[in-house]
Amino acid sequence: DDLEVEDLFNNDEPSKKKINGKKKGNRVELELCKMLTKRFGKEFSRSVGSGNRWSQVKNMPEHAKTALLGDLCPPTGFKWVIECKGGYDDDVDFSSILYEGSSRVNEFIKQSGKDAEQSGRKPLICWKRSRKPWAAILRKEDVDLSLFKYYIHYQEWTVVALEKLLLAYSDDEYWFEANQLTQKEQI
Repeated sequence: DDLEVEDLFNNDEPSKKKINGKKKGNRVELELCKMLTKRFGKEFSRSVGSGNRWSQVKNMPEHAKTALLGDLCPPTGFKWVIECKGGYDDDVDFSSILYEGSSRVNEFIKQSGKDAEQSGRKPLICWKRSRKPWAAILRKEDVDLSLFKYYIHYQEWTVVALEKLLLAYSDDEYWFEANQLTQKEQI
């Protein structure tokens, strides 16, 4: 069953190796968790079911809802609900986005907005194209554009390099609730 044999007599283009989307999504989520854990010094992990279990989560206590919404389970007091997207290389084309928008990006935004509304946190979409740097998509109202040399506006949202966003807002006040001080600040 695992063996793929290419028909050498077939004049069609050789078939591309099928990508396992679930494995790729898991891998991208783990990569983002490691990046955020390193940046903040606090543990980020993949959510159980990656945010697709609202029917099971809605009757839980507030702290459990907050932790289980979105694709990543953030540390306590993190202000953002994170939607993690990997790939979609053929679905998002920034040159055609200027003429007709992007239904895929619209999906990302809708899903992120729903999770933000249910959790009471701010929406943050982290997207990584294959073999490209991470992009962050967040609402215009949640970002000071004077901190960035390059950005893209899309509807009421802004796209910036995730790495630049993490560097631009180096203080924890932007990322965490005021009552959630780091251990260093408590001492």
